Amino acid sequence: MIPRLLCATLATTFLTLGLAPMVAAADLSPQYVQRSARCPVCGMYPYRSPQWMGQIVFNDQTASTFDSPVDMFRFLNNMVLFDKQHKPADVGAIWVADFGTKAWVDARKAFYVIGSKALGPMNDPNLPAFATREAADAHINAQGGKVLLFGEVTREVIKSLSGGQHRH
Repeated sequence: MIPRLLCATLATTFLTLGLAPMVAAADLSPQYVQRSARCPVCGMYPYRSPQWMGQIVFNDQTASTFDSPVDMFRFLNNMVLFDKQHKPADVGAIWVADFGTKAWVDARKAFYVIGSKALGPMNDPNLPAFATREAADAHINAQGGKVLLFGEVTREVIKSLSGGQHRH
């Protein structure tokens, strides 16, 4: 009886003191995009358009990289069509390239511009993304459009941008 009580006491002490074995958190930071990587939605090479890229890093630390924010949102809206291995619950992080700096930005915190003159990698309407509202506003002043937040990029918005050859 005493050994069980001792084990329980030690376990409680370790947990209370934060001495429990550490479990490494998955690295969900953006991954390097290989030249040969292809967009799972359209088949283009995201590496060729760094200012337009999007990337989803899954909890298993694999990633899907997209040639544009629009294709990234298409993927998120219909994962079962584009990815047989992952479910929406497997999405660990979502990244987009800042249109001006090409630096990765948390897609959920980015500012997207709809309706600007900037055309995506297939010469189609797209959603340039920006890390700050100020950068998005500067783009709007130069190229037109209006700002959308991540939650405002709905299926309907994506469908409205499916005008030209980039239709899926």
